[in-house]
This record gives sequence, C-alpha cells and structure tokens, in this order.
Amino acid sequence: MAYKHWVLGVLLILVGCVSPEPQRAEVTTVVIQPSLEQINLADKPFALVGRLVVNAKQQKFSGGIRWQHTQQNDEIYLFSSLGQVIAEILRDQTGVSLTTSEPTTYHAQKAEYLTDQVLGWELPLAGLQFWVRGEHYPGTIAEKDLDTNNRTVAIRQDGWSVSYRSYHAAHQPKLLEFSYNDVKMKLIVDQWGKAE
Repeated sequence: MAYKHWVLGVLLILVGCVSPEPQRAEVTTVVIQPSLEQINLADKPFALVGRLVVNAKQQKFSGGIRWQHTQQNDEIYLFSSLGQVIAEILRDQTGVSLTTSEPTTYHAQKAEYLTDQVLGWELPLAGLQFWVRGEHYPGTIAEKDLDTNNRTVAIRQDGWSVSYRSYHAAHQPKLLEFSYNDVKMKLIVDQWGKAE
C-alpha cells in the first residue's frame, strides 16, 4: 500500500512539473495591395544606431551599424566589432556607392545588387527602409501580422520574412530578424533618432 502511495506521490509531482503550453498572442494577418502613390507618403526620415548580424552563403558579418535615411539619401556605415568602418553605403538620386575599408569604391543603381556583389550578401534597402520602422514597402504586395496593440509582429514581402521580436517603449522596433533563402539577418536597434 505504501508503494502505491509513493508512486501516486511521484506522479503528482511529475504532473506538477509539466508546464502548460504557452498561450500564443492573438495575431491578425492583413494582405496589403501595392499602392505606388503611397511610397513617398510612407517614406519617413530616421536615424538609427545598432548591431547587425548576417549569415549568408559563405559570408558572415557581425558588427555595428549606423544609418541615416531621408527620401533622397541613405548613409549606412557598417563597423567591425572593434569599431573599424568595414563599408560605407551611400544612396542618392544618381544611384548607390559602396566604399570598403581598402578603400575601394563601387557603384550601381541598386543597393541590393551592389551589396551582394561586394559584401557577399544582399542588403534589401528598398524594403528595409520601411521594415525597420515596422512598416511594409508600399510598392509591392505584403502580408502583415499585427498584435492586439496594432504593432507589427511579422511582414512577408518580396520573398523576405521579417519578424519583430521586441520593441522599445516608444513602439519603435528593437530586435528584428530577416530571412530570404539562405540569408539570415538580425538587427538590434540600440538607439533611434532623427535624420539630420
């Protein structure tokens, strides 16, 4: 009889140790059609400082990022973990330039092509300038997951999947994860600011 009570006691302890499955936050998915006239309205200036981790093909990057964005220009600096500038990416009306630490400067019309050719991984600048703010790029169809506070949880657009893992108190994204085929990126935004 004592053995049965002992087994019953052990079973009760084990059942008590099993944690219930965590509840998933309620998410609403919306499909957003392209609206070219919304591109300029949705394109807002910003500045950010953070950390970027990239795993792509045979290339990897882990370091700092400083980015100033306006409708006309982008200035993106990628830093090594020791603070050395690895790449300077500048976009204006004439196209995109990328200067490496050698220094060698390359030019192209699109940042996506240029970064893929020079760095070995694609920086999706056309969409990224919207995604980092929790918005979709208005020029192409997008699926957007929103939580009950109307904050973006995920965006799927142009083959990219963007997940928003955490936010700053001011409802600005803090931790974002991006994936596209064999490219995986993680962006941690330490500080948001206004573009100068």
